[in-house]
Amino acid sequence: MVGRDTGQAGDSLRHAAELRERGHALPGAGQLLAALEERGVRQSVVTGNVRQAAETKLAAFGLDGYVRLDDGAYAEDGEGRPELLPAALKRAGVGPQGAVFLGDTPADVAGGLEAGLRVVAVATGRTSASDLRAAGAHAVLDGLSDTDRALAVIGA
Repeated sequence: MVGRDTGQAGDSLRHAAELRERGHALPGAGQLLAALEERGVRQSVVTGNVRQAAETKLAAFGLDGYVRLDDGAYAEDGEGRPELLPAALKRAGVGPQGAVFLGDTPADVAGGLEAGLRVVAVATGRTSASDLRAAGAHAVLDGLSDTDRALAVIGA
């Protein structure tokens, strides 16, 4: 509605400010996303968060400009990676062989493998690199700080 504040915009701004105070983007994430964009790589997001929360989180850390949110998949689209990944691929008009999925949990790895994707896992601290390898990831990065290495592993 024009001229009437429903409070949602203010809530989103407050939430974004709280996120910036309490959290952070994974070191190197912005540089990697920018490098992928420079190479013409289409990027999106697959998350168990509702879309609005995903948008707020990405915007809070300045990462939203790199991803095509309309190509992504969110909690509204399904309960887990096995449902979300095919939804995102369909929206993007890409088959599994034309995409790479980055995740940071064994569930991400399993979902990516089930969807027929090449899976690059990132050991963010929640799950060790050895556990991600054991889950079947095609490649594992210890982080995203080394942009050149990440690009090489991703294949960009």
